[in-house]
Amino acid sequence: MSLAKDFDFKGQRALVTGAANGFGAAIATLLAEHGASLVLADCEEDTLKAIAGRLNAECHVYDQGDAASVDRLIANAGAIDILMNCAGILVAKPVLETSVDEVRKLFDVDFLGVFQLMKGIGSGMVKRRRGVVVSIGSQTAFCGAEGRGLYAAAKSAVSQLTRAAAVEWGPHNVRVVCLAPGRSLTRMTIETVKADNKSDRGIARVPLGRWGTPEEIAKLAVFLASDAAGYVTGETLIADGGFVLG
Repeated sequence: MSLAKDFDFKGQRALVTGAANGFGAAIATLLAEHGASLVLADCEEDTLKAIAGRLNAECHVYDQGDAASVDRLIANAGAIDILMNCAGILVAKPVLETSVDEVRKLFDVDFLGVFQLMKGIGSGMVKRRRGVVVSIGSQTAFCGAEGRGLYAAAKSAVSQLTRAAAVEWGPHNVRVVCLAPGRSLTRMTIETVKADNKSDRGIARVPLGRWGTPEEIAKLAVFLASDAAGYVTGETLIADGGFVLG
């Protein structure tokens, strides 16, 4: 028995959002290495075009928090076999210090944008009876998430949306999964990680004794999208070095 065929993405078209850096860039790179045809999307035009050029990928500049912009991305992306929902923002504030406007922006990007993409791209998958959706959630959805409560709420909503879509789309041969990283060394989270290192939320709370990397998360995302995970749907896989066990 060989796993090589399970990780062969030739002939599959993957849309990766948040592809300009962090998890999205790492996932896009790994998918390209395994033969996928890529459509990359992000709000950072210059970085996105550089990565798209390196990976010989199609690219679209868009704003995940703007519904009309997301609709344009869906319309221009064409038929997609794999949707990687990696775009997101972080609000790292206590509940009492977070404004309503900050919460609206957070949910617009981290939940509503994900929902809109899942619905728009997923409808085509259901019709073609083929496809996989992998959304980046968060470890914070499974712990107290002090200082990140609203971010955790948005990511919890992504996990629940994953379950609902998996039940509804499973009969149409479409899998929907979520990947929940712990604190990882990405540009978006590096300052939070540094702050955590000085508190009881720091590295001492991680049984494996270190933070994660985008490359490690990319390998798990590509596994979930592959035929090797063909009997997995509706799940949120936590990859946090054991942080939530403490």
